[in-house]
Amino acid sequence: MIVLALVVALVPLKFPGILVKGGFVTPTRNVACNVGPLGKGGAPAIGCSLFSASSPQGTATWWMAATGRAHFAYAKADPATDFRTLRYGWKYSWRGIACSSARAGLTCRNKSRHGFFLSRQKQRIF
Repeated sequence: MIVLALVVALVPLKFPGILVKGGFVTPTRNVACNVGPLGKGGAPAIGCSLFSASSPQGTATWWMAATGRAHFAYAKADPATDFRTLRYGWKYSWRGIACSSARAGLTCRNKSRHGFFLSRQKQRIF
């Protein structure tokens, strides 16, 4: 099943959405990540939502393409969550994007070595 996540970000960038081709959730189910083309026919990308950091502004979402910088936005949509669990110590990769799950949190990076770290306590873009 293909799910089109059309998402409008409030700040600071608009998230063009991901045509969902796959993804995963973390063991706590606090983070859900969707992968697929960015926007309609765009570059391979990942969007990860941290539910504990969400607010009335929307779902807290970090996203990036396979190259270039990572971004943050509040999205007015919900990610697909019906994917396998990325257990602690496991890795997930898709078209130039690699993520690893640990008890401390989730780290995702792209070919440009940019990415993000997400946990309930701390989030950062690098």
